[in-house]
Amino acid sequence: MIARRPTGFRQFRAVRSLPRGTRYTSVAGADHRRGLFGTVVAVGLRSRRLVWDYRGKVAVVTGASAGLGRRFALDLASAGAVVIGVARREERLQALVDEMRRHSPESSYRICDLSDAASFVGLLEQVEQELGRIDILANIAGVGGIIRTEPTTAASLRSIMEVNFIAPVAGMLTVLPGMRKRGFGAIANMSSDDGRAPGPGGADYSASKAALSAATESLSYDARPDGVFLHAVYPGWVPTEMGLTSVRDGGLSMPPRAVRRTEEQVSSLVLRRMFDPRLEINVASLPLVAPILRTVAPLTYQRMRATR
Repeated sequence: MIARRPTGFRQFRAVRSLPRGTRYTSVAGADHRRGLFGTVVAVGLRSRRLVWDYRGKVAVVTGASAGLGRRFALDLASAGAVVIGVARREERLQALVDEMRRHSPESSYRICDLSDAASFVGLLEQVEQELGRIDILANIAGVGGIIRTEPTTAASLRSIMEVNFIAPVAGMLTVLPGMRKRGFGAIANMSSDDGRAPGPGGADYSASKAALSAATESLSYDARPDGVFLHAVYPGWVPTEMGLTSVRDGGLSMPPRAVRRTEEQVSSLVLRRMFDPRLEINVASLPLVAPILRTVAPLTYQRMRATR
């Protein structure tokens, strides 16, 4: 028996549904692995280089004027998506749109300060009304990430939580009903390894990213059965304006090479995994060791983590 290789979400469900002894092959017949184990291996290998069809998809990307947000917006537009870039700096957004429209003539931008979550919600509702839907929401914008020399205050916590947590969650709650009704959609939220392995001096930033990851996971359980996939993205350390500032002026030591990634590496992996059922998108593997070490050797972990 020969099964044609399914695509999209059906690809992942097919692993459990193929009968014993089924040969799993591509339409071209290039893959002739047999049995369930071979099927799992084949799907795993293919998912590493899988590219989804983004042509005509409507995507909203925050933080699009610089860094990871800009890179992701450009890559989505290059893949054929209609991208709405969101940020505060209009001059940079205009330059971004000029580049995006080389591949996606309908792409545009909106100016929005994410410290005002109500404005962001209104923006998303307007996009849905004008374009009929939002297929992809990428919450990339963020603030913080520096080691504070003074204690965290309620005011500093509130300002960071507004941008890093409240606005992204409000955005998710705005677009999820439409995505679930249509049975299609994806949301990628930019988290941080500081959210799951916090160090000293950045309690407000770490708390905001931990909260965002928790909200993303909780909402994903409701959305996934309807064909909508939510992701917490852990990019490692990336030499963006924010990343470089945290090292140059923010007291952070230069991270080891094993956790350094480029904007292109992060964007490429997120594009490949956008409609993958797995919640976390880990661009660097080394930070995954920290939660394990904290569990099996807590005192050693705390001594190591006490310094940056």
